[in-house]
Amino acid sequence: LLASSAASDVYKRQEQVPLSVSAAMNIKTLKILIIPFLLAVMLGGTYLMPRRGEVQDSSISMDLPTGMNPSGWHGTRRQESEQERGILAPDTEFSKADYVQELPISLDATETVPVLCRVSIVKSGHDLNNSIHRPERCLPAQGHFNLTGTTVDVPVKGRGTIRMTKLKSQQNIAPDHPQPVILDNMHYYVFIGHRHMTEDHLIRTLMDMKDRVLHGMDQRWCYFQISTTYGDKIRVPEEKAREQTERLISQLLSQLVKWDELNR
Repeated sequence: LLASSAASDVYKRQEQVPLSVSAAMNIKTLKILIIPFLLAVMLGGTYLMPRRGEVQDSSISMDLPTGMNPSGWHGTRRQESEQERGILAPDTEFSKADYVQELPISLDATETVPVLCRVSIVKSGHDLNNSIHRPERCLPAQGHFNLTGTTVDVPVKGRGTIRMTKLKSQQNIAPDHPQPVILDNMHYYVFIGHRHMTEDHLIRTLMDMKDRVLHGMDQRWCYFQISTTYGDKIRVPEEKAREQTERLISQLLSQLVKWDELNR
């Protein structure tokens, strides 16, 4: 009996060895075939994607107003720089203006100080990848440093609040002078497409991918940016600069954005 049992165990072990080898070979074959299979599925899926449709325009007007009385703002149109033209695609569109409002230094003083807000709307061309980008990329080229960013909710008249990215930076406005003149700045920006509005560049990219794959649609994006200088050197407190900047954002976006087209 013992001999018979031992022989049976040896026979079972002999049966198990080829099965293990066979299973290992099957797994190895599967690993070799899985990459070509996935590539074939991905390539085949391109035939199921919708054809590219017409490019849908951004839902914001490029026509920045130059007079906003009785709100107290006076606007002056500004031309984009050669550097901006050189960096972005040739069919990128620009609309820029500087807004100034005189504010009293204090409640008791008759002297006023100007608050300057520089507004830019940049619209992507047909080359969507090279037309607009995050302001974080271009501000350092303009001499800004120590950039820090946060997300803020800004009230817009009659539209609740919108989410924007807010950057703080410093800038030496006298780079050729031996004694630097450094000013503090705040910048607000938001991306506005045909149906979407977002403060985040990555979300904007994902929205583009979704629209192209599921709807066969591209949308031209604008970014709306507003920058304000503040600090002791120009006698504009940070809180006053923030308050006036957000007030101007409300006034401009309530007029310029085609809110009925957005699906935020």
